[in-house]
Amino acid sequence: MDSESDSATAARTPLRLHGRAEEQRRLQDAFAGLRTGRGAAVVVTGEPGSGRSVLLAAAARSAAGCDVHRLGGVESEAALPWAWCQRLLLRLAEGLPAPPGGGTGVLADVLAGRCPPEAALAVASALHAVLAASPAGRPLLLCVDDAHLLDRVSLQVIGLLARRVHGLRAGLLLTAVAGHPALAVLDGIDTLRLPPLDDAAARLLLADAAPPGRPGGLCPATAAEALALAAGNPLALTELAAAARADDRRGPLVLPPDSRWRAGCGRRFRRLPDDARAVVAAVLVGGPLAPDALHAAARRAGWHPGAVDTALASGLVASAGDGTTAVPGRLLRRVLRAEVPRADRHAAHRLLADVLDPGRFRPHRALHRLAGGTGPAGRAAADLERATDRADHRTAGAVLENAADFAPRPGLRERWLTLAARHAFLAGESAHSRALLHRVPPDGVPAGTHAVRSLAEGELLLRDGAPSEAYRHLSLAAGLFPDDCRESAARALMLAGEAAFLAGDFAGYFALARRARPLRRADGTPAAHLVADHFAGMTATFEGRYGEAGRLLRNVMRLAGGTADAYWALWAAQAAYTLGDAARAHSFAAASADAARRRGETALVPAALVYQALAALLTDRCAAAEEAALDGLRLARRTGQRNLAVDHLAVLALVSALRGDGADAAARVRSVARQVSAWGLGRPAAFGRWASACADLADDRPADALARLAGMADDAVGRQTNLVIRQLATPHFVEAAVRCDRRANAAEALRGYHAWVASGTSAARLALAHRCHGLLERDDAAADEQFRQAALLHQRDGAVLELAKTELFHAHRLRRARKPGPARELLQEAVQIFQRFDAASWTRRATAELRATGARTRSPGDHGGRAAAELTPQQTRICELVARGATNQEVADALVLSVRTVEYHLRNVFTRLGVRSRVELASCFR
Repeated sequence: MDSESDSATAARTPLRLHGRAEEQRRLQDAFAGLRTGRGAAVVVTGEPGSGRSVLLAAAARSAAGCDVHRLGGVESEAALPWAWCQRLLLRLAEGLPAPPGGGTGVLADVLAGRCPPEAALAVASALHAVLAASPAGRPLLLCVDDAHLLDRVSLQVIGLLARRVHGLRAGLLLTAVAGHPALAVLDGIDTLRLPPLDDAAARLLLADAAPPGRPGGLCPATAAEALALAAGNPLALTELAAAARADDRRGPLVLPPDSRWRAGCGRRFRRLPDDARAVVAAVLVGGPLAPDALHAAARRAGWHPGAVDTALASGLVASAGDGTTAVPGRLLRRVLRAEVPRADRHAAHRLLADVLDPGRFRPHRALHRLAGGTGPAGRAAADLERATDRADHRTAGAVLENAADFAPRPGLRERWLTLAARHAFLAGESAHSRALLHRVPPDGVPAGTHAVRSLAEGELLLRDGAPSEAYRHLSLAAGLFPDDCRESAARALMLAGEAAFLAGDFAGYFALARRARPLRRADGTPAAHLVADHFAGMTATFEGRYGEAGRLLRNVMRLAGGTADAYWALWAAQAAYTLGDAARAHSFAAASADAARRRGETALVPAALVYQALAALLTDRCAAAEEAALDGLRLARRTGQRNLAVDHLAVLALVSALRGDGADAAARVRSVARQVSAWGLGRPAAFGRWASACADLADDRPADALARLAGMADDAVGRQTNLVIRQLATPHFVEAAVRCDRRANAAEALRGYHAWVASGTSAARLALAHRCHGLLERDDAAADEQFRQAALLHQRDGAVLELAKTELFHAHRLRRARKPGPARELLQEAVQIFQRFDAASWTRRATAELRATGARTRSPGDHGGRAAAELTPQQTRICELVARGATNQEVADALVLSVRTVEYHLRNVFTRLGVRSRVELASCFR
């Protein structure tokens, strides 16, 4: 039978589970042996609302063949000794011929309410005997929800029984709030901690919990706000979904007073002593509070010496690793603002305005003076704006958001919320930025606020949305800024150009370039000149005016050389990369990332890492490119910038393809394709097609590669092909076309490519042009000279992998010209290079070509035996993760590879190092 739980919480909790498959499997494994006498006990812990009751209910339903008894903790009985044990005995008596204890003994005393508290061990022993002597029918599963609410002695009995249940045909499944002091008596019992839901599971649960009558679910901004607020807490997610109002909501998303999550927080606050409540109020309005600020507040207010510790014990405030004290989590802060009385918050503002150091905490002190009404509101508002102008983005955003509730004049609230959203985005909090913008009407606000709002909305969409929409917002913003904000207007124009470039909308890009021309006037700022020259230089590149493009783009780099602005350095990196200047592209990208980190502009770092990775690829530094792209991918995902995450996936696909890892490249291209189709991202789509073509060439499928490269115009989802990427892919188009005997097409494409690279400074790109000429040449001597020129340029620029490919193509030509000796020398070096890069497909091709010259070769996979047992950077990273205990799936997730590729690399590593197990491998990397 399945007895219903006495826990009201379980009865009210929805039973749909998302993201708990692993926890369900562990519980099933734990109780799989009940029928054969292998009893088990598990306590499931988690924060309030983490889904403990739902998981317990699911486990009870899946306990086939068991008698299930569910008796949860009841708060009103927590102070009554033996209350829960008495309920248990009454429940067990329903299935036994006689009451437990037969009317005498310790169990009878429990039923009669006369058992002394010190008899816990005797009661546990008697219960053990009852369970051991029960009829040999169905095993028993006892489910205890909210065990932390049990009376003290009953919980002690549970602990004693759980540690002695192994030989019984019975199991105990308990749930409790993690970290509750009462759980100390449950030590020694297997514990299953419920983590927050991951993003995918949280989105599924949010969709399930959307209010009825909303077939499309919550609007994107509200959904993003709910996900960010809940931080993976299932109860919070479901209650936030129920609380969501219509799309035109202009206030923050707030849990209603009857919310269980909010009610629990309110009860904890109201149970605190007066001084501890004052501590919570001060930390709420002023947190995170530095230790000296909190101590100063305590002295000024005369709080009880233990008030801070009492507040910390409640969980409503918490100490961070840097020593500061804050209310943990945005949702709890929002709930406490509703639960803490206005008078308490007002008093806290006045207290902190008095005690905070005006030098160290100027923005916060300005906020508290405004909120506490300690001076003229107009002067306080002006002081607050000046203070936030000099603060870091995280501080400025938080202060402006809180100050919006106290704005002293019309329009100021919307201005502060808009500025707070901009600061939040730059600090890496995209979801919170979107939620703040959702509170500002798109129309009916002052022109300056409208401009900043359009800029913030556009950049959010550029990094996580449809680039066509980003283009609309950003091009609008560029025209809204007044003359005294020319730098902001120029920034908006450049970001609009990036949106057009991302979408493949080159007609839109050229329209922006025409708008940028007036920025070059004599009285323009250096930033305005940089923007104008960047647009003009890229336009000249697209139109084939390469000499003019080189002059303009070099001027962009000159103008950016003296700035510490992360945006300008990033655009200089793009200019350098377009010219093929790998060293300066990498230098500017690194400078952009460093400036962004130094100024707390976390959101800008992933964009800079894109160009760091591309610059490394330009000179065949595949390991460095992969490292930068993996770092950028992780940071883009963490900061909610999915479009940049797709850019990094596309770069990773290209890295894999250039190394000849077709399976890797295909897996990464599939990840790119999903987002491309959702938002219409032309740039990563073109990168993905280029990567797929490179993988086809490595696997000796030139016809497939030619079809992909010839059809690159289809990549931009109905828009124009990405012109730069199409030019970059020309050497691979020429290779595929020559091998498919489409020489006229190859020659036509090569003419434009050679003119482009000849105007730049990239030896690597010029080497590829010479290699293409070598492939096209009819005359053997002329081809030989072109290949030699290419090899010299590869060596000068350090492009070792491309050197090996050039040597392979050159050797093929020599062998066909009946010169096997020189061909053999080139191929032996090429094979060694391919093996060093772990480029399996290219190794097979070069080995087959070497064998065709009459040379004896080692068997595939030998790679020279243990004498040449150096690992590639990719293999080294895999081994380091394995040494830390990662599974193949975890390694694949961390490096964005397929599991099959990880297994392939590990097989090669085992052979090279002569190890036979993961344990032996791990010992080599510790």
